[in-house]
Amino acid sequence: MLSKQALGRQGEDLALNYLKKSGFRILDRNFRTRWGEIDIIAKKEKEYYFVEVKTRSDSKYGDPIESLPFYRIERLKKMTLAYASRHKILEKYLHVSLLGIDFSAMEPKITFLLDIVE
Repeated sequence: MLSKQALGRQGEDLALNYLKKSGFRILDRNFRTRWGEIDIIAKKEKEYYFVEVKTRSDSKYGDPIESLPFYRIERLKKMTLAYASRHKILEKYLHVSLLGIDFSAMEPKITFLLDIVE
């Protein structure tokens, strides 16, 4: 059985491959701010995606997509704006996204929500 950190790392690696195959260019991984860490920052055309990756090894606690609390979404928004300010990116090009990976089946199930905030 994998540790929580190893499972998270495996999920992030799978998420990176999924995004690359979907035409995203990876700009950063595990970007740290004073509010926390953004798992993946990716770009597709002019759009920037700030991706939180949630990984589950079984469905006992529900789908990984359902496991992101409201306060974490608020912190993701702050971190996204901090990155955008530092890199002079216009707000209209920003997307706070969630990528869930469920390892409970033979083949991992990947769910990607491009925009989780309005």
